[in-house]
Amino acid sequence: MSSFRKHSILASIAVFGSRLAGLVREVIFAFLFGAQPALDAFITAFRIPNLLRDLFAEGALSQAFVTVFSQKMQTENDAKAWDLANRIFGVLILVLTIFVALGIIFSPFIVSGIATGFEGEKLQLTILLNRILFPFILVVSMAALAMGMLNARGRFGLPQSASTFFNISSIITGVGLAYCFAPHFIGGMAKYLFGMSSKPVVTWEEARLAIVGMACGALIGGFVQWFVLMPSLKKMGFHFHPSLDWKNPDVKKVFKLMVPAIIGGAAVQINVLINTNFASFLSDGSISWLNYAFRLMQFPLGLFGVSVALAMTPAYSREHAKNDDDAKNKILSDSIRMIIYLCVPATLGLILFAKPIMALIYQYGQFSAFDTEQSAYALQAYAVGLTFYSLIKVYQPAFLALGRAKILMGVSLFSIASNIILNSFFVFYFHLGHWGLALGTSIVAGINWILLARKYRHVTLVSSKGMFSFLFKVFFSASFAIGGIYFLLNDFITRAPMVLFPIVFAGVIYILITMKLNIEEALLLKKFILRKKAGLFQK
Repeated sequence: MSSFRKHSILASIAVFGSRLAGLVREVIFAFLFGAQPALDAFITAFRIPNLLRDLFAEGALSQAFVTVFSQKMQTENDAKAWDLANRIFGVLILVLTIFVALGIIFSPFIVSGIATGFEGEKLQLTILLNRILFPFILVVSMAALAMGMLNARGRFGLPQSASTFFNISSIITGVGLAYCFAPHFIGGMAKYLFGMSSKPVVTWEEARLAIVGMACGALIGGFVQWFVLMPSLKKMGFHFHPSLDWKNPDVKKVFKLMVPAIIGGAAVQINVLINTNFASFLSDGSISWLNYAFRLMQFPLGLFGVSVALAMTPAYSREHAKNDDDAKNKILSDSIRMIIYLCVPATLGLILFAKPIMALIYQYGQFSAFDTEQSAYALQAYAVGLTFYSLIKVYQPAFLALGRAKILMGVSLFSIASNIILNSFFVFYFHLGHWGLALGTSIVAGINWILLARKYRHVTLVSSKGMFSFLFKVFFSASFAIGGIYFLLNDFITRAPMVLFPIVFAGVIYILITMKLNIEEALLLKKFILRKKAGLFQK
């Protein structure tokens, strides 16, 4: 098995733990707040920090830095690479400290721009939460650099597990602070959880105080994520001594790649931000329903798309530094095949099993059956774009390594404009509500991917040999396994707790069918599992 594919699988395992912890965090939010206006305020306030986290930790900063950092290690030595990292740290800390200060000062204008439909107490709470959460941008950006450095050195487990520490610490400190600020509310929900009382009626003031505690917990979690990464870097020989050097050519190269890449990689995140603005004009709960659905869709996106992209970025950059076109295009082709193999069945599963999955994960406490139904509609719409979102993730680092970040920027700007137009039609003309916003985002992701794929073919040739046969086998296997299980056990899976068995069973059937059809990705997965099993017994 190639090191790239091995790293993809290892990254997927680490991301699985991180996303699982993140899902637990979302379940706690659903249990405590359901789809109340206070949670709408929190989600909206966290949009800007979350947008930049997605861009940096999984996007522009990480990819631009890892591209130059990997090439530096390949062509020079570790000392030069560490020096570059400290220079980037210095510039980043200065710029983002100023950015955070301005964000806190101008939060009222930022929130009004994101959620034009908010007013009164809901608007004021959103402004307060936005100010609390803005420093999150600084710590998560520093963590993103540390993760990129570890990835470039072939370490994929700890960097992705760092997000698990964020989720766990934000849960513990968030709930603890929420109890300190609103003891009657949190205590009442705890008693309800253990069957000691009926579900309490939550007042606006109690929800407001509790959500402030959760926001403080998220900020503390960001610091924890940064701190857990530093010891591993120190063991590798890195010493944290930030320095300012704007004129250094390598620093300029990173930021030269980063600026258009921010715009180029921001399409999906900015489109989610645009959705928030449109949803602020819809009924209370619309923002929360979209958020629950998008968070759940991000589970397979992180597990498959982000993991493959993380493993691909340093590998592709190294081959580009060696001018080995065949090797780097093989890496991209393998990445595309891996994502299609994993995401197509996941897409079909999310669409068919959306409602029981939502009920199983979220329908507790303040989260009602109506919330489940509305969130499920949004999940189905977002799932349509899952494969496209994931494919975009692997094309972005390829264009960065080739020095064609402006292509990313152009495609992204076109996608954002398309999303605004589609949202306007779906919400104000067709009256599709919040699920129309999710569907529009998925359609635009498809357009984004098509444009990137066509542009890449203009830049360099990537082989499509056997792709049609591969696609047919994947779609046939997924339809037979997942579609067949759904229609055979449709009545059985309407009960939420029972949905796990059909999903696991369908997944096993899909893997077995693809093995029989000699799909390379399935055979590689089999070899990886057998090697791990053999190693376990040897111990």
